[in-house]
Amino acid sequence: MIEFLRAVLGGLFLFLIPGLAWCLLLFEKEKKDALELVALSIALSISISTLSIFFLNSMLGVKITLINAGIILVILTITPVFFWIRRGNSLRDLYEELTIRSYKKLNVKKI
Repeated sequence: MIEFLRAVLGGLFLFLIPGLAWCLLLFEKEKKDALELVALSIALSISISTLSIFFLNSMLGVKITLINAGIILVILTITPVFFWIRRGNSLRDLYEELTIRSYKKLNVKKI
């Protein structure tokens, strides 16, 4: 059970969350629907994480280990959130941005 949970959370953290954070920072709010946002998030996550780990390994000599890769992914995820807050937004705005997009896509009425 623990291994399954570890694989699912690791997959989300590797393939979705960093790209989602960067997509919300880089792209305008009303331009993308939920499906485009998920597709761009997956593509950005794969490319950003792979290229950053490759760069640190080849140029700076940082070994590829689970801990080093985790630290790099955390930094890649926190950086766009920091810039989001620096723009004058709050984490509540980020939460509302994510939920409003999903409500608009699914045509769910807020109660």
